[in-house]
Amino acid sequence: MASKSRVIAIITEGATPQLLDRWTAEGRLPNFARLLTEGTRGDLVADGVPYEPPGLVSLLTGQPPGEHGVFSYWSCHTPEYRPRVENGESSRHPLLWRLPDLKGVRFASVGLFGTHPPAPMDGWVVSYPMQLTLRACYPPGLHRELAGHGIAPTHDTAIWWHGQAKESFVPDVLEADRRRGAAALLLYGKGADVVLVNLTSIDRLSHIYWQELELGPEHTADSAVFAAYQTADRVIGDALDRADEQTTVLAFSEIGFGPLRSYCAVNDDLADAGLLVRNTDGAGNTTVDWSATTAFEAVQGTHGVNINLRGRYQQGTVAPQDYHKVRADVAEQLAAVINPRTGRPMFAAVSPSEEIYQGAAVTEAPDLILEPADWRYLPLGDQTWAKKVHRTWQSAWHRRESYWALAGPATARANAVAAPVDITATLVHLLGRDVPATLPGKPLTA
Repeated sequence: MASKSRVIAIITEGATPQLLDRWTAEGRLPNFARLLTEGTRGDLVADGVPYEPPGLVSLLTGQPPGEHGVFSYWSCHTPEYRPRVENGESSRHPLLWRLPDLKGVRFASVGLFGTHPPAPMDGWVVSYPMQLTLRACYPPGLHRELAGHGIAPTHDTAIWWHGQAKESFVPDVLEADRRRGAAALLLYGKGADVVLVNLTSIDRLSHIYWQELELGPEHTADSAVFAAYQTADRVIGDALDRADEQTTVLAFSEIGFGPLRSYCAVNDDLADAGLLVRNTDGAGNTTVDWSATTAFEAVQGTHGVNINLRGRYQQGTVAPQDYHKVRADVAEQLAAVINPRTGRPMFAAVSPSEEIYQGAAVTEAPDLILEPADWRYLPLGDQTWAKKVHRTWQSAWHRRESYWALAGPATARANAVAAPVDITATLVHLLGRDVPATLPGKPLTA
């Protein structure tokens, strides 16, 4: 009987091809170089707006954002205007290990958004909770088992940056990734056929410390971002060392990264156009007057604007029969906005959501999607949440372009350009299964 095919998939969230190429060429990332030398690589391009939640849920379901309906860590539309936190129950499609076509495949998932709350399955999950909890594993005793091996998984919500010193923050973020890698390989050793592990330190530290890279290459060794790439490099090396001749090691990121100069509050532009109205109380606190507002900015990371539609929002002002005309008028106003920092248009395009996303869940997306003219200047997003997560302190943000690479018994199409759903199809194909007709992705493997 032929040996069963297996996959170790390592998500190096936020990894940027330019930095990977530079640092592997300089010999600084020996295991990335080993992966690329022994295997095949290509580009990965995010669907729509590059953000972790839609990309990861696309990986987990095999469906694009317009089908699964998750566009951010928070919902884009709620009647009371206060976005709710999304989780694994937000998607309209089942996770991979629920697909009948993959019956008999044992999965292990460590640290992926979209897997919380964990539910019974044939395998193991260390989920990605959006708040502190002791119930983030399946089986329930998995935390205790990992602790017995000296591994204590740490969730991102437990290591939050609020301005503390680099020396106290960065080591904790790197250690969390080290633990995730160790947990993933332990579960591989326990018999998981597919291991999915999400390393988040590249993303988190790029947001905060990207400006260190702009000091020049002589400062690379001391940069927090480079330390995150080194941590991912070690996890990849451990996977390559552990993998047997039936196992493919696949690494990729659903997003890339690039510099940021400023977030721009689109609500200010909407207010200037008379489309959003604010009230100020005696203490100087400002709130939105929803009863007089036509449009407002959607949650962070979506690059979106919502129309204040009656029936969808508690204080909606736009009648359903006027929706398309009002949306077109709002788009026209935003297309004329000039970025005062550059003197050029703020947006290259302002598009109806159905032109960016297609599928049964496109109504869950913002009504308008903004394409920045200069990606160093990006929409701020819902200001309440932006303030809570210190969004304006960041020095970098996502880009659409990233990479994929794999090494193992499979042969891949070199230089193929992939979307997240193609990674899912590739996982299925690597297992020797037929890709279900319900999954739109195409395998990268021959």
